Order: sequence, then C-alpha cells, then structure tokens
Amino acid sequence: MTDSTRSSSSSPWSFPADPAEDGTGVDWAVASTALWREREALERLHFKLVEQQLVLAAGEVRWLHLVDDEVRAAAEAMRAAEILRSAEFEMFARQLNLAPDASLREFIAAAPEPWPTVLDEHRAALHELALDIRATAASNTRMLQAGAKAIRETLEHLSGGESGYDGTGAAAAGPRRALLLDQQA
Repeated sequence: MTDSTRSSSSSPWSFPADPAEDGTGVDWAVASTALWREREALERLHFKLVEQQLVLAAGEVRWLHLVDDEVRAAAEAMRAAEILRSAEFEMFARQLNLAPDASLREFIAAAPEPWPTVLDEHRAALHELALDIRATAASNTRMLQAGAKAIRETLEHLSGGESGYDGTGAAAAGPRRALLLDQQA
C-alpha cells in the first residue's frame, strides 16, 4: 500500500506511517505497546492473587509458599513493566512539552486521532485492573488474618491460656477440655 493509498483510506483507524507525520514526534504505537505490556503484567498479577485466594479458600496451606512465590514474581514483572512504561512516557512527555510525570489523561489530550480513543481504553482498563487487584489483595489479607487468628487462638488454648471470650468480647480463660485439630492447621 502506498502512502497516497493509505491517506485516502476511509477507515477511522488510519495511522500515520511515520511518527513525525502527526506533528508530535511521538511514536504512539510504542506508547500503546508499553501500556499493553503493563496491562498484561497487571492481568497476570491479578490472576496470581485469585489463585492465592483459591488456595486460601480451599485451606491448602501446604501450597501457600508456592503461590506466594508466584504472586511475588508477578508483582516484580508488573513493577518492571511499570518502570519501562514510565521511562518511555517520560521521553514522550519531553517531546510534547509536558511535565515528566504527566498523567495519561494529559497524553490523551495531546494525542492526534485516533490515539485518544486507544489511550483512553488503556486508561480505563488499567484503572479497572487496579481496582480488581486492590479488592482481591484485601480479601486475601482478611483470609490470612482470620487464619492466623484461628491458629493463635488454638495455640493459646493448648497452652492453657485464654480459651474463649466472655459476654463483652474480651478474651476469657476457661477450663481445659478435649480439642479436635485440623491436620492442615
């Protein structure tokens, strides 16, 4: 396809062949690719957090260390993608005379068509992923805290310490009695 054919195309998604053609000097395809990489890294992190949640819900504590390693690796990959995207966008900010820490909304405002739509779709997806990750991580934290509390209370009971709660919710000592323990605890 020649340049004259490309420019006469009626497609709303016709992209300049050269980044300099749009007047900004920014290679918007590279910007979009950086955002895709970050989205994929966030998706993977969210997947690993959901995997951790399933292991916790199943009570399979023997696999917690494995899933924890996977969550850590996914978080590292996400940080690497974030750093790469940040460096690329800092360079684009200079080319557009924006602040080095310009928001994605500022890039959207500076982008020529059809890039504002593409970048805004990335922005919305990144925002949604961040909310999903935050909610899943908070749920996992609550599950881990509940498990730790149950183990702590069981150990206190076995050692003759506090074994229950009184009517006010305060820990209360009680008589020692038989106790059934889950083998996985």
